[in-house]
Amino acid sequence: MVDDTKILGYGGSAEIAAAGGLGGGTQVLITSGQFDKAVTPTYLEPLDIPPSASSRSRVDHADGVEVYNGTLAFDVTANALTLMTTSTLLSRYYSFDVGIDDGNDTYAMLACKLTNLTLSGAAGGLINASISFMAAAEHSSDIILNNFIRAEEPLGYWWSGNTDVRDWSLSMNQNVIPMYSNQNVVTPKYLKVGLVDYSLQVTTYDAIQAHNDIYVATKSFTLTGNTTAEGYSFGGPTDLGMYSHTFETAADIATGSGGTIIA
Repeated sequence: MVDDTKILGYGGSAEIAAAGGLGGGTQVLITSGQFDKAVTPTYLEPLDIPPSASSRSRVDHADGVEVYNGTLAFDVTANALTLMTTSTLLSRYYSFDVGIDDGNDTYAMLACKLTNLTLSGAAGGLINASISFMAAAEHSSDIILNNFIRAEEPLGYWWSGNTDVRDWSLSMNQNVIPMYSNQNVVTPKYLKVGLVDYSLQVTTYDAIQAHNDIYVATKSFTLTGNTTAEGYSFGGPTDLGMYSHTFETAADIATGSGGTIIA
């Protein structure tokens, strides 16, 4: 029997799991990832600098503060879509761990809060996802799934949208602010999660006044909100006219076949 499984060789392994669940989370087909520590030391500006002074630099005053940020981009598979639910990444204040194994080193950021999630699809490509997140604690090595060659197939853009959709983008933004206490501790006491909003941008070859559904790998996404932008563009005799529409809402969301993701 011929094995026609598509074997994909991705150069690294990334995993997203509920907080405390690395090693048993969902593996994604990573295309890039980055962890950063932002350090903000505090300085004193001298009130008087004599002309004869040998140094005119600022004076280091305290340790300052630190915060950890990360980004992850990956090609979407049917398995990865299980992360895009209202009980996981699309949920406000959801806490999760992210781990990366590049074949030599492993790094993790723990108890992260999402700041941005974007899903997008366009003709000639795959459905792509990217997430940005913040953590209060320093990243560290941890148990991470490291299956670098997989039989799981990424989803092409043709799995999504309607017949006349040229491209689309669904995004979630969440305001996360590190909160520091009145003591010489550089890491945040906790992360404060503020407002959250969801936005759907669609470009089609047909007028889309009544369109509010988007289909991603057989799952239905319905957005009911306010129109924030719409228009029509024509690029000349070699181009087709295109309509664009942007919906935006900050309401509660729900998922399910035929149900609303943003209601």
